[in-house]
Amino acid sequence: MSGQALEALLFPGGSRSWENPELTSLNRLPPRATLTRDPTLRRALDGGWEFRLVGRPEEAPRALGLARGWDTVPVPGLWTMQGYDIPMYTNVQMPFPNPPPTVPEENPTGIYRRTFTLPRDWGSRRVRLHFGGVEGVLHVLVNGRPVGISKDARTPAEFDVTDLVRRRGPNELVAVVVRWSDASFVEDQDQWWHAGISREVALCADDAIADVFVTADADGLLTVAAEGRFEATLLDPSGRAVLTERFRDRLETRVRSPLLWSAEEPALYTLLVSSGDERASCRVGFRTVEIRERRLLVNGEAVMIRGVNRHEHDDLHGRVISREAMETDARLMKQHNVNAVRTSHYPDDPYWLDLCDRYGLYVVDEANIESHAYYDEVCRDSRYAKAFLERTQNMVERDKNHPSVILWSLGNESGYGPNHDATAGWIRSRDPSRPLHYEGAIKFDWNGGHRASDVVCPMYPQLDAIVEWARESDDPRPMILCEYSHAMGNSNGGLSDYFAAFEREGALQGGFIWEWADHGIRRTDSRGREYWAYGGDFGESPHDANFCADGIVWPDRVPHPALAELKFLARPVRVERVAGTRFRISSRDSFASLDRLTGTWELTADGEVVKSGKLPRLRIGPGESLDVELDLPPGSGERFVTFRFFLRAETEWAPAGHEVAWQQLAVPSRARRRSAGRPVPPDEHGALEAAGVRAVVDSKTGMLGELSAGGRNVLVEGPRLQLWRAPTDNDGLRLLPERGSGVLPRWLELGLDRVEQRLESIRVTRTGVEVAHRATGRGRWDDVLHRHAYRMLGSGDVLVENEVRVGPELRDLPRVGVALTLRPGLEQLEWLGRGPWENYSDRLASTVVGRYRSTVTDQYVPYILPQEHGHRGDARWLWLTDEAGSGLVVEGRPTIGFTASHFTTADLYGALHTSDLEPRPEVMLSLDHAQRGLGTASCGPDTSPQYQLNEPVYRFAYVLRVVP
Repeated sequence: MSGQALEALLFPGGSRSWENPELTSLNRLPPRATLTRDPTLRRALDGGWEFRLVGRPEEAPRALGLARGWDTVPVPGLWTMQGYDIPMYTNVQMPFPNPPPTVPEENPTGIYRRTFTLPRDWGSRRVRLHFGGVEGVLHVLVNGRPVGISKDARTPAEFDVTDLVRRRGPNELVAVVVRWSDASFVEDQDQWWHAGISREVALCADDAIADVFVTADADGLLTVAAEGRFEATLLDPSGRAVLTERFRDRLETRVRSPLLWSAEEPALYTLLVSSGDERASCRVGFRTVEIRERRLLVNGEAVMIRGVNRHEHDDLHGRVISREAMETDARLMKQHNVNAVRTSHYPDDPYWLDLCDRYGLYVVDEANIESHAYYDEVCRDSRYAKAFLERTQNMVERDKNHPSVILWSLGNESGYGPNHDATAGWIRSRDPSRPLHYEGAIKFDWNGGHRASDVVCPMYPQLDAIVEWARESDDPRPMILCEYSHAMGNSNGGLSDYFAAFEREGALQGGFIWEWADHGIRRTDSRGREYWAYGGDFGESPHDANFCADGIVWPDRVPHPALAELKFLARPVRVERVAGTRFRISSRDSFASLDRLTGTWELTADGEVVKSGKLPRLRIGPGESLDVELDLPPGSGERFVTFRFFLRAETEWAPAGHEVAWQQLAVPSRARRRSAGRPVPPDEHGALEAAGVRAVVDSKTGMLGELSAGGRNVLVEGPRLQLWRAPTDNDGLRLLPERGSGVLPRWLELGLDRVEQRLESIRVTRTGVEVAHRATGRGRWDDVLHRHAYRMLGSGDVLVENEVRVGPELRDLPRVGVALTLRPGLEQLEWLGRGPWENYSDRLASTVVGRYRSTVTDQYVPYILPQEHGHRGDARWLWLTDEAGSGLVVEGRPTIGFTASHFTTADLYGALHTSDLEPRPEVMLSLDHAQRGLGTASCGPDTSPQYQLNEPVYRFAYVLRVVP
């Protein structure tokens, strides 16, 4: 009987349920808001379920009747992460060649089965069966009878099973999930393709309070809509009742002087609704969202969106996300001054919105719609019109009571057509309290698409283009970038330039970085080493390789260095030097007082602390400023004042003392004179020696063959001219050559990865040894001339002066500098310069000039696809020593960039995963006069011209000192 019932569900009316886009669901109950209900009226069905996988839906009815061959799997769970099938990663392309709405005949189908009993005290109550989210087409049976179908993978599917369940005795529940379907074409999101039951399953016995719709504006107007007779009680954030009223169907009342909800001050009330013996509640935030005069206003104030896009991803469980994992994400975002999230590209688990309500995060809630592979077709296909509308309704009805949701998004990368206008019209009628967002409506005309988007929300625009739009367009909408600053690998270059434009141009109100987390899946290789897999690592085809590794945190939520840059740029407080020793502390908040913070200051000279102190109480309202006078003694050396700001008290997302912001400002000082000393003449063979230090220039190579003191040579090879760096994702590093371009193809064509040098001349003078090298690139050019002069100073220091001349063909170089290979054991690293994290010319706003200690091993930054990393700019000096304290000191004249590593650029360029790398015992030290900026060209603009290396001549100098 079960097999026949399943066959009827799989083939309703004789057609395939999974290839019928007009069949969006069957017997699915109307969507409703997520409410907190009496736990005795809910029974969780999570846990162990019987499971088996068949190759095609047609095989499921027979397989359901088999007694053997069943396994037990946890639910929620994805069978693609449980060893029954493989996850697949694609971005734009579909994972199969079939056109919509058809799918492959080989179509994995999972059969889930379990039994349950109803609680005795439920009596004759109505019973709903709730699936929070299912990846694939869901077919449900209870006690061998068909229940219904659902195709929206990321909103709840609820079915009335009142007449199908046995009140006493066991019940059998069967869920059959078909992986590929017509719905796959509107769930073509840049993420892993999975299959299974991804969210909770439960039985609900609530029947008196079906749904509640609450709106609460900044003027205190509270509206509650629910069908029937109810009593409503509103509790303020302290738990005190501020009103109790009875109503039928609709309640309108006013709360005097309510505490308002915002991301800065997320004041939450609680609404209790009761009918008979049944009760439900939800959180309420009094706030108003509107678009007026090119501004997105929350409670009448323009808010800057300092946001990120967030996919749901767990490196062990795929899209099955625990509450603890969601809490980790929310805390990390708040701790790094993120104030907004776009739920790319589907409604997240409802608990995520609870956290956004509680912690304070603005949300762009996005419908589960993306038809990227058929961008212009599906949005105009009337067969999919119902799917567009139903998916939007499912989102709005589920999430309508969350104050954190400030914009509804119609979906992502699905073109723009009548299906969108239909959904936009429905939302505007159902919930006029929130504006709409849809990038596709404005993609080709930033001044168009008004029916479907109340904000201009482009992806990856050029900086000068958005500035020009802000200044020249008369469009009444604000611009909020729905995706920008693509965080793939070593990235987010130029982020400070975007933030400067946001601050400068009133019509630009920030945006959402792509994206929050790398989507690596944790695996173990044949040698027992863990690594994060990406597209292609499961043997699947087609795939889009590592394009899923594009987050600003790793899959385990350890921050990339770029997250510190975002935290700094999104800080709520700014400091500027007014004059002399007077500084101005300004609030960048819209609602909260800086009194929640404490502040300190510290004066350093050449990296040493001279004086420090506490700032006065920061009684600074939103948008206001306070001038403070600091007692800064005069002194010599390079001097900075560093301000730091900390939470005064514990919050839900961070402990007291958490550092919220910092800023470093240079202050005038008397420069210390550094005597270079007189050069010591070399001997007739070109050997340089003084103060127990010996440096010998090899007459055959023109490089230092020895740099020693006390008989210990620190140098293996170098310094050698270095024009190459291991490419980044943004440079064009790709596992799939057809994706993107970047500068890497041109660099490879020029042979910059295989530069050869020949000695042109070596000359011993009274002051040192002067060497000239000619660099060539695979025979394509030989017009790079590197002149370097070695001079031994009386102190034993070796001054190396460099001039690099490049021909007109060699512009926009990866780097200009030299590389040295140092003896093993020089593991201890200390430097005075920018830090503590890696930094590049277009990603250094967050750095602080100071003294730092680390190790060479800890300089490695484990981007999922190995690439250039670990650069520190503007170093005044650096030490590399062994455990005994002997080694090498390098001084910049005046500064030098450096990278210290146990890997060569060839090691990094050849590896496909971090686990492929084998560290070398030697230390590879790169001394850079300049490195090309990072940009975000893996998906977005390249680095700006001011961060490119386009000069014909580069001059730099540094000093080498041996520590015996």
